[in-house]
This record gives sequence, C-alpha cells and structure tokens, in this order.
Amino acid sequence: MNKKKLKIHFILFFIPIIFCGCSKSSQEQSEKGIKDVEFEKDLFPNKVDITYAETFKVTYHKTYKEVEVTRPWKNAESGFKYWLVPKGMSVPRHDSKITVIEIPVERVVALSTTHLPMFDQLQQSASIVGFPHTDYISSPAIRKLVDEGKVTDLGPDGALNTELLLSVQPDMVMAYGMGNQTDQLDVIKKTGIPVVVNADYMEDNPLGRAEWIKFTALFFNKEKQAQKVFERIRSSYDSLRVLSQTAKNKPKVFSGTVYGDIWYTPGGKSWGAQFLQDAGADYLWKETEGKGSLELSFEAVYDLAHKADYWVGVGAFKSLKEMEAQESRYQMFKAFENQQVYNYNAKEGEKGGNTYLELGYARPDIVLADLIKVFHPELLPDYQPYFYQRLK
Repeated sequence: MNKKKLKIHFILFFIPIIFCGCSKSSQEQSEKGIKDVEFEKDLFPNKVDITYAETFKVTYHKTYKEVEVTRPWKNAESGFKYWLVPKGMSVPRHDSKITVIEIPVERVVALSTTHLPMFDQLQQSASIVGFPHTDYISSPAIRKLVDEGKVTDLGPDGALNTELLLSVQPDMVMAYGMGNQTDQLDVIKKTGIPVVVNADYMEDNPLGRAEWIKFTALFFNKEKQAQKVFERIRSSYDSLRVLSQTAKNKPKVFSGTVYGDIWYTPGGKSWGAQFLQDAGADYLWKETEGKGSLELSFEAVYDLAHKADYWVGVGAFKSLKEMEAQESRYQMFKAFENQQVYNYNAKEGEKGGNTYLELGYARPDIVLADLIKVFHPELLPDYQPYFYQRLK
C-alpha cells in the first residue's frame, strides 16, 4: 500500500404456482403449504455469506428466506425468526412466533440512525418513510427526503406517535432492542405492521457490525450488491490493519469518561477495543474479558492511565475546557496536559446530528484510518481524519 496516499473506497423472481393433479389430497396440500420440491428454479440465486457477524444468520429455502436474530439484546432469553416470502407467493405453514414479511419491501420505518447508512449503501434511501426525531439524521440523501416531506417525523424514540406511523403505511419497522423497549415494539406489532429487530450493536467485531448491511439487503433482494459493498469495506479495513502493524511502537491509550461515580470504558473483547488494537495501539484494558463497557472508578482509571500517551472517545465534549469544567481532575492525566485527547465529533449533520454515531459503525475502515492517523501519523501523511479531531 502507498503510505503517502490512502484511498478509502466509498463507495423476484416471480414463479407461477404449478399445481399438480396428482394423488395427494387437498387436505395434505393445505397442511404442507407450497412445497419446495414443486419449484425447480431457485428464487434466490444471489445469496449472502456471513463471515464476521455472529448475531444473525440466514437460511435459504426455495420459496422463502429464514432469517434469525440470535442475540437481539444483552441477556435476551431468545431470539427472533423472520420468514421473507416473495410477493405473490403462498406462505408455508409456520409457527405463530415467526414473523412473515413480503419482499421486496418498499416502505420502511427505521428507528436508529445506525441503520440508515445501510439503506444509502444499497441505494434504498427512498424506502425510508418514517423516523423518530428526524433532526438526528445526518445522511445527505435522507435529509433531502426529510426536507421534501417524504420522511415523516414520528416523534421521540420511546414514545412514537402510532397514528403517524400507521399513516405512512410501512411494509415493516426496523427497530432495535435494549431489553426495555418491548412495550413499544408490542404496540407496533399489534397494529399488524411487521417489526424487525436489528441487533448490529451486539457484535463484538467492527467488521461484524458492518456486515449487517447483508441483513438489510435480505429484505430488498439486494444480496449481490451487499456482498460487493461489504467486500470493499473489508478489503480497505484489512489493508489498514496490516499497515498499522508496521509501526515501530504501540502508544498507550485509554478511553471514556466518568459519569457520576462510574468511568465507562470498552471491555477488552469489545469492538471498541478491537479498533484500538487494529490501529496499532496498546489499549490499557485489553486483557479484560468484557465485551461491552467496563464500569470503573475514577481512581482505578487514573492509577493505570495517568501516564498514557493518548485519550480517545470522550463522549459529547468538544473542548478540553468543557472537560475540565465538568471534572477538574481530568487535567491530571498526561494526555490531557499534552493535548492528546481525540473525539469522534469532527462532523455533524445539517441539524446537528453526530455523523460518527450514524455512519461510523457502517464504515469501520474510515474509523480505523482516523485512529491510525492519530497514533501513527507517519503511516498516513496525506490523510485527513474524517470522524476524529484533536480537542483543544
């Protein structure tokens, strides 16, 4: 790879039902529904391969796709299954717990900004017809749709206006779960609108999270496009990771801030820690087993990190002055004193939404390039960080 110039690559079939006048009774046909053996042609010639993502899987049958979200949120007792059936095709007999969705979908309500880049990458932005608190949206394509009145603001997340949601007539709602939103999701389900839980945030690997583009693609029959998009991202990420390993040193790095009496920082097996490792940094809590956030005391963090070289990811802070005003003890850290504090708020959407919190999870290669530029600027001399900026 040329270290002086890094290029980040941005980027139904309908089969008539054939009834056979054969010996099977109509009752048997009714019980089994339409059988795969009656179809010689594969309705889904383009399939996805799941390589990094661990919280969803897909099984292709001849007349439908079976999609399973295995770990929708932390400590979930069970997952969710969805059968994606081509429009015009009869639905096979199924368990009442399975949600059936006709595909390709055309109108979608999304409930998280992190889901939106997937629609952009699949050229399906126009399918978004509703969103809670549209000011949070940073995507230029979807912001344009908002301005044109094509995306309805459904009110605050957690208290959606159900009448408005019904008025936009979505084919499905793409939601997320933290284990405490089931009441809201149940209300939506009772309207008859299918609810699909997107659990990308449960992934432990940055590429695993980005691979959820393949999940979204399943509902549009755009598997082929999703495979291409993800492969470009994976290739870019892997090239950067290899580049970072050529650095002569690994600076000591810590992350997070204190809220009340608790300092939250990524666990050693989390996707956040994986980013730092892949960027060629020595993350001070890399040996811990946590896959989510660790909860530490200020004193515990100070004891280990007060001499660290870099401090990255400090919440909503935009300056060192803001940080000191909130917690005067921050100035005791070497990284603070040397102005080596970096945050992921360099870019905002038109209405103030944080671009990283929308696009960053879908483009881990850009995040990795930013972090390499922070820790090893000599490896990417001409690269300008996209998400991260040094606080002053």
